[in-house]
Amino acid sequence: MLVFDDAQALDVAGPLEVFALASRERREREPGAVVPYAALLVGPGRAPVALASGIRVLPDRGYSEIDTGIDTLLVSGGMGAALDRVRADRALVAWLGGIASRVRRIASVCNGALLLAEAGVLDGCEATTHWRDTAELAARYPAVRVVPDAIYTRTGEVWTSAGITAGMDMALAMVAADHGMPLALAVAKRMVMVAKRSGGQSQFSRELEELDVPDRFADLARWIRAHLRAPLDAGLLADRVHMSTRQFARRFAAAFGTTPQKYIERLRVDAAKVLLESGTATMRRVASDSGFASEDAFRRAFRRHAGVTPGEYRQRFGPP
Repeated sequence: MLVFDDAQALDVAGPLEVFALASRERREREPGAVVPYAALLVGPGRAPVALASGIRVLPDRGYSEIDTGIDTLLVSGGMGAALDRVRADRALVAWLGGIASRVRRIASVCNGALLLAEAGVLDGCEATTHWRDTAELAARYPAVRVVPDAIYTRTGEVWTSAGITAGMDMALAMVAADHGMPLALAVAKRMVMVAKRSGGQSQFSRELEELDVPDRFADLARWIRAHLRAPLDAGLLADRVHMSTRQFARRFAAAFGTTPQKYIERLRVDAAKVLLESGTATMRRVASDSGFASEDAFRRAFRRHAGVTPGEYRQRFGPP
């Protein structure tokens, strides 16, 4: 794990705890078995590194001491100007670009993706980062195929994760890839995590958006989610909040930043994602169960919002 001053403590500790617990689970299940993971902190040098939370960590080695012998290299994210400082360190960036071809797997946590992108590691790869940084990732590094709504991405053995806790989701996926889903599930249970986030790939939920809207619209949003299979026209919704259709459209747009029709379509796409991730129902059934009038309408809306077809989404995030 590469760390630097003002790196996020959870970017560092979260994934490393996943790997440490995977090793502990393996030892308990198979006494005498080879421990699958051993962690090494790598810093600019061997001097203590002060993380953004104030916690100080002592790197095992400076990055310039590392040339070979690493299986997986993780790069943490950083607060404020911290990431700009390490991106400006040309020696560090050159080392990252060079070592990427000498490790089996390389990954970033949170906005550590910007550091990998600076080193050219993400060129031609799908990648994500914290939702606040996806626009910069796309604009500054056009060779990177940014997936802004992903919890984590994988292109070959180049991995990236979204904001902070998503690094643990990515680490669990790595454990599953290395040693099977049963071990990943055991680690998730110990950490009181889900092995794969339900509804999955949104970095923040629609429910969080609804905390900032007037009560009557928050209640309406919850009602809409519970009735996605019903025909939901503007007149029906306006009646539920006792407004004229024109007043409702204006107030809804002010609260949610979009039209009722587009909001409902987005919720239906979110519902379809859950169905695609968790089951093998036909596309026609997924379309119907998530409230779309036809399979064609479902496919068009899904591509509009997710950037991929439903089939491609299921292949990437669905059950094995």
